[in-house]
Amino acid sequence: MSKDQVVTQEQAVAERAPVFSPRVDIRESPECFTVVADLPGADAKSVEATVQNRVLTIEGWGRPAKPEGHELLGQEFGTGRFRRDFTLPDTVDSERIQARVKCGVLTVTLPKRDEVKARKIQVSG
Repeated sequence: MSKDQVVTQEQAVAERAPVFSPRVDIRESPECFTVVADLPGADAKSVEATVQNRVLTIEGWGRPAKPEGHELLGQEFGTGRFRRDFTLPDTVDSERIQARVKCGVLTVTLPKRDEVKARKIQVSG
């Protein structure tokens, strides 16, 4: 077995773990679309956002931290691998997409291309 074929026990468990779909809110403003995803336990190192062929993919691993000295009595937050795909409208400027994660909440900002933004036209008389 080569060095590349060696799989750690943690990697093997991760590959077999179920993939959950995080819940999201999607908002629109005149300037952009915003996707907000709840990802308990996720941080910037454990989340990846990509765009290819007008599809935004959010994926990674989330594991909420268990406070020291506490016992888990119930769990409703999904833990483990997650993935969501979104087909983007033609109006999104994919070169200016930004994503940030803070306190387990991922916010992806999808700016609209300038030529599709509404603009006020001066009417003269």
